[in-house]
Order: sequence, then C-alpha cells, then structure tokens
Amino acid sequence: MLMDYHMHTPLCGHAVGELKDYVETALQRGLGEMGFSDHVILHVDRREYSMSLDQLPRYVQGVKALQRLFPNLPIKLGVEVDYSPNSVEKIRAVLRRYSFDYVLGSVHSMGDWFFDDNRYVGEYHRRDVGQVYEEYFRLVQEASLSGLFDVMAHPDLIKKFGYKPKDDPQPLYRKTVEAFKDAGICIEVNTSGLRKPVKEIYPNREFLKLCLENRIPVTLGSDAHQPKEVGQDLEKAISLLKSVGYKELTLFTERKRKYAPL
Repeated sequence: MLMDYHMHTPLCGHAVGELKDYVETALQRGLGEMGFSDHVILHVDRREYSMSLDQLPRYVQGVKALQRLFPNLPIKLGVEVDYSPNSVEKIRAVLRRYSFDYVLGSVHSMGDWFFDDNRYVGEYHRRDVGQVYEEYFRLVQEASLSGLFDVMAHPDLIKKFGYKPKDDPQPLYRKTVEAFKDAGICIEVNTSGLRKPVKEIYPNREFLKLCLENRIPVTLGSDAHQPKEVGQDLEKAISLLKSVGYKELTLFTERKRKYAPL
C-alpha cells in the first residue's frame, strides 16, 4: 500500500506547481491513496510559511475539485497545523469550521525562532543543542496531548540540519512516545529528511522502535513542495517500517481510522 498524506500547495508560500500535477505524479507512481495537507500557522503571521485563514476556503475548494476530477484515486483533504501553546483555542475554532479527513500537528518554531528555516540555522550555534532538543520534544508532547491532531508530522524534525545533542536523546524519545500513547495519536513517517542535510527519514529507527513497542500507529508522507516530490522515497519508508516490525499503515476518512497492510 503506497500512500502519501503530506503534500503542500502554492498557497503556503513555499511550494510550487499546479495541484493537478501533484495528483498526476501520484498516479504515475502508483499511489493507492493521497492527501493534501497544506500549512496553517496561527500564532504568528508569516506568509512565507503558511496560507492565511482567508485562503483556507480556496484551499478546501481546490482539493474537493480534484476529488471530482479524479474519482478513481482517493484524494483526502488534510491540513498541517503548527502547534503553539498560545494558539490552542484558535486552532480548535478553525478546525471546527471544516470537515478535514485528517489533521497533522507539527512543531516548526520555538518562540520566534523557526528552527527548520535555512535562513536561521546559525541560531543552533548560539544555543545549547541539548536544551533545544528538550524544548522541541516538550512542545511535541504538548501538541500530541492537546487533542487537536490526528497525526504528529515528522516527529523528530529538530534533527533536520544534523545538529545532535551530546547526551543520548533516547530518554526524550521515550517520554515523547509515552505522550503519543496517552494521546492515542498516530505518527507520520516522513521521507523529506532524506532530502535535507540530516539525510535521514523522520523519525529515526530508534524512535520508530519505541513507537512500535507502544503500538503507535503510523502514516506515510513525502512532505512534497513540488509535484516531482510526491511519493518520493516511500519505498524506503516502507522498508524501514517493515525492518522495525510494523505490519500496517493507518488511513483516515473524516478523521476516522482504518488500517491497511504494509
């Protein structure tokens, strides 16, 4: 089962290509199911990262038009929403307005530092990387327990540029996976890390092993920001999942789960 639940559109300010071309690539690569999950950030106004609330209706209409145009390929309506402690109620209110098939939660910033932005990578040299990791995973834990999201996207995104703490991050992984279990949330196995400096799938093998031990379900995503990235390296993600011991993927319709064998 090849599926890709994480792809963006030009509305987010940092993706390119026509939505139809994303679908055509999915068909060419034999995907059995796909979903758009464009980016919404509510705690700060940064158009280079996120579509605005005024653009959300246009985004929803665009995906629904594709569903009608390609009736033989399940195209799900998702959204990726950045978590911030001071925007929980605002997120909740926005999500009530639309009938999404799934909602990805993610953490891309700590305060006003967007740590995965190439322009601000120098900040890693001005901070203690161990403390950065602790703060990042604390936010991921909070996000998962907020009840807002169905899936936590790229759960160890903090490694994107290859910066690693001196101390073993395993205790942070374990505490985070325990939060996932308490929240009853899925995680995303995201292949875009293979295209980044870290050259590694999100999350890594050790993290995935802990997820399996705690029966955390998984989805797949390429994090495509252009049509050619749709479905990219999904076979590698499936190989990793199988090697760890996973046997099924989680699919969503109207925020309800079903499962498909790997």
